[in-house]
Amino acid sequence: MDRSVSALWRKRAGDFWRGATPYLRDMTQSGLPGVTIMLLLAGLAGYGMLLRDIPANFPFTVVGVVVMTPILCWSPLRTWLREADIVFLVPREAEMPAYIRRSFRYNGFAGAAAALLVCAVYLPLYAAGPATTPVILIVIFALLLKLMNMAAAWRERQLVDRIGRRAIRVLRWASTAVGAGALLQAELWKTLLYLVVVGGLFGLLYARLSRYPLPWMTLIAEEQVTRRRYTTFFSAFADVPTESAAVRSRTYMSWLAKLVPYGRSHAFTYLYAHTLVRTELGGIVIRLTALGIVSGLLSAYAGLWQGWGSAGVCLLFVWLSGIQLGSLAQSHRHSVWRLVYPLPEQTRHDAVLRVDRIASLVCASLIWLPHGILLPGHGELVPALASLVLSILYVLTLRPSRVRKKLRFDPDDD
Repeated sequence: MDRSVSALWRKRAGDFWRGATPYLRDMTQSGLPGVTIMLLLAGLAGYGMLLRDIPANFPFTVVGVVVMTPILCWSPLRTWLREADIVFLVPREAEMPAYIRRSFRYNGFAGAAAALLVCAVYLPLYAAGPATTPVILIVIFALLLKLMNMAAAWRERQLVDRIGRRAIRVLRWASTAVGAGALLQAELWKTLLYLVVVGGLFGLLYARLSRYPLPWMTLIAEEQVTRRRYTTFFSAFADVPTESAAVRSRTYMSWLAKLVPYGRSHAFTYLYAHTLVRTELGGIVIRLTALGIVSGLLSAYAGLWQGWGSAGVCLLFVWLSGIQLGSLAQSHRHSVWRLVYPLPEQTRHDAVLRVDRIASLVCASLIWLPHGILLPGHGELVPALASLVLSILYVLTLRPSRVRKKLRFDPDDD
């Protein structure tokens, strides 16, 4: 029997994906892939129209930086490590470089593919504008930036000081954004000189800071966060056994939950409001809403399909945010405390519906806002109003029935 760390890595990766296969099947049966593919095809058609009729003042470089920077900087690392490994794997730490190399290959190929995909989407737009750098060189330098960010992200994980780790991460993202802008606009030798200087400065900075040879706790915490994100996503389509939820203060949002009145009739509303605000579900919904706002700004600015393509983008993100908010109905289903306190079960159902409706309306309003501001300026008021009306109808009519369906099939209610 192979007891090497490489065999352990393969086994853990296989176990994870075998366990996720049933939930992937449920997601496929939900119709999400089909609808997403249809909307992507519509988006590609609208993108083709944009390429044929690009506005004279289109911000090519700004769009390129906004699109490329997150993909180039974000460098996740799946290690499959668990808390018990602190006991069982630490004695084998001398063998762990081979284990980590497999994780780098696993995530590196995926990251490079994502960078190539973003380049394939953006570069036709760049080539149609005032292109100053050959497309093939942009692809090469984008892969180089991705590789540099992966190496820098690993050094950040090794740092002892958590605050310093976050500060350097922000600095790395800002430096990458400047490098992406230089790649798209400046002369090539200047971009190369910038990357050499910045890479050297970051190397000196990492060398002077205290770091762990292998950051066990950081890698374990990162793996836990990744697993929770998968669990939260899959729980929108099926009943998924959950692990302990990570709680974040999110002071910029926690005041919203304080608006819930104290009292027996609002106990579950208070619980689910804090669940949404302080758990990973809230983080996913926030990021999805932010992505919807950015996509809305770009599509509405371009007047995609005389505004109807922009309205479709709005409805897509309202629908996606609703799917993720559906996970709220799965929260606390297996919690013993709701069975201990003498509160009617119907009040829990009412609380889920109330919190879901308010959160859906807030997300839909924020996602629609760029369309409501920009489309009327292009003389496309009807698509803006249509997207608003359809979004409200979705939130107030379709969403409640789907949430009730999830609650009806709660096995703990039997």
